[in-house]
Amino acid sequence: MNTQPYICKVHIENFRNFRCADFWLNEKQVIIGENAVGKSNLLYALQLILDPNLSDKDRMLEESDFWEGVDEPMKNGEQILIELWFANFEENKNVLAQLTDATVKLNEKEMLKLTYKFYPYRKYGEINEYNFIIFKGDDETRRFSYEDRKYLNIRVIKAIRDVESEMRNSKTSPLTQIIKQKYTISKDVLAEISKALEEKGADTLQIGQVEDLESRIHMLLNQMVAFNQDQFDVSLKTMNIDATKLLYALRPLIDSRESGNTSLGINNLLYIALILLLIEDETIKTYLPKELYEELVEKDENNLIESCYSEVEKINGYTLNDTVLTDSAKRDDLYDFMTETIPTANGVTILAVEEPEAHLHPLYQRLLYRHVMNRSNASVIITTHSTHISSVAPITSIVHLISKSTGTSVKTTAQLRLSDSDFADLERYIDVKRGEIYLAKGVIFVEGVSEEYLIPSFAKTMEYDLDRLGVVVCNINSTNFEPYRQFARALGLPYIIVTDGDYYHRVDEKNKYGDMASEDDVEYGYAGIDRAKAFSGVEDKIESFVTSEYEEGTVFEDLDTDDQIDFFESIGVFIGKHTFEVDIFCKSGGPDTVEGQIISSVFDDLTAGGPQQKQNFKNNMSEGKYDRCLAQIEASNSQIGKGRFSQRLSSCVTHNMMPEYIEAAIAKITELVRSRSN
Repeated sequence: MNTQPYICKVHIENFRNFRCADFWLNEKQVIIGENAVGKSNLLYALQLILDPNLSDKDRMLEESDFWEGVDEPMKNGEQILIELWFANFEENKNVLAQLTDATVKLNEKEMLKLTYKFYPYRKYGEINEYNFIIFKGDDETRRFSYEDRKYLNIRVIKAIRDVESEMRNSKTSPLTQIIKQKYTISKDVLAEISKALEEKGADTLQIGQVEDLESRIHMLLNQMVAFNQDQFDVSLKTMNIDATKLLYALRPLIDSRESGNTSLGINNLLYIALILLLIEDETIKTYLPKELYEELVEKDENNLIESCYSEVEKINGYTLNDTVLTDSAKRDDLYDFMTETIPTANGVTILAVEEPEAHLHPLYQRLLYRHVMNRSNASVIITTHSTHISSVAPITSIVHLISKSTGTSVKTTAQLRLSDSDFADLERYIDVKRGEIYLAKGVIFVEGVSEEYLIPSFAKTMEYDLDRLGVVVCNINSTNFEPYRQFARALGLPYIIVTDGDYYHRVDEKNKYGDMASEDDVEYGYAGIDRAKAFSGVEDKIESFVTSEYEEGTVFEDLDTDDQIDFFESIGVFIGKHTFEVDIFCKSGGPDTVEGQIISSVFDDLTAGGPQQKQNFKNNMSEGKYDRCLAQIEASNSQIGKGRFSQRLSSCVTHNMMPEYIEAAIAKITELVRSRSN
């Protein structure tokens, strides 16, 4: 897929929500954040430079556009600065030719750079008069002009929009714009068609270009959201048979119904499909009139055109074979040939959509934006509150806006570096969980379902409601915390990790897991500590901690286990001694304590075993053989399992049942979230 130029870096100073924001982006971006945090203002910052529909009056800002923390900005001569860098422009010859004087070096790579500056240009007495300039590269004399915006621009689809009205208006309809920009039809052909329509009283057009467009809309709409290959039948009809108007009076029909007779959701789908076609790279033509086909064949020394297109007699032209787009080598060859042979004057449009979830069923949201984010070659920016959309977005496409007293902070995942397998784990988790992490104010990463059930209940015994705090318990179903902690850091989310200690001791030169810790064990360790030591960046923190707190020559492994665990708690990693369930049993004591009685009662209620099995559980509790209690819960003959046991136990936990490291973890994440809110 030939991707288009995109905004790769943004710097904003003193504009609305943003005191000073500097961040990287990718080709596809999903902007998330709470209400009033600045999502629309971020898009407007891009529009000030790129939107061809803004007038100079629109681009002239006011004092109210300065960040509210700046005192009397215009009196004190403050300025607003917005800088954009663009990548992936090298193969687009139109953009490169038009904007060659915008090139700069960034991190040893060539980029295009555009800047908006609102500044005091002269002073009368105590009053500063302001103006704005938009320039290319680092030279303020190289102005970015209206002509330049024909080659690099942005189109913003607002959250509140009347798409039916836009599609009915020939001046605003994206269908009309596609006809004007993408297809050339001679006046003679139009006159002939007009006459035929008048004689036959028909309203459909047997024109190759129109049938090609009809086919493309039909295919794209069904690719995006259909449950089967042809769920939506798309056709085009004209509302005016005048030869000068018939193309611009085209109306799309879905299942033979006009847009006014379909739902708002379907209208939105159709509208976005048309916009995607409008901004699509047209270098590879899906339809060639017969004359153009023959002209290209004469110039084609490798028989590329003949192998890529097939004749359709009824429309007097040739259509692109479907196999071309799935054959990357042939597609690239055709792209290069077309670029050299029939260069176009088309520019690049970055598509920005505000809250696209409006009027769309959650399933359509997921299907549509899975297509937009993963299959379209357009550069796309989306603002959304919908986790149905953010959950199907590429991991490296998230832009998280966070409100702070010092101005909105922008955190992005564009430069997140993980292995392919870690990316896959993250994407599966976020998809399955419908992106719940994106709505969180804080995150507790845990190994399994037991923690997911029980930690919120333990928090309530401390009079903390994790839901009200916005804290999400993320069960990653593994001990591979590294990609998750990196992801949370990239998003700027407060997080902690809760992991089992997984005590082991050496038996026959091998680590033996699952037993209770014993003073008789000479060689032993904790897998939880070993895992935490391997986290990125932790080794340096350990070295700094040991150097500052202990005598020279001391190594971390010399410290007591409790001291090691205390250190990890100081950096947000909370480690138990055994497994989570065993640590709960240890804290609860034998079957004679209130907590022990609750645990024994839950086992008795759930087990499929008889009286002897229930008594064995109590005996193991009395003797402190808590590892055997867990083994009974997991045994096939009990038919319980850790998840079911924890789910039942979560309804009757007490504070005295909670292991100390869990209490410390809940207190820590609560502190982090509350301090961030303040």
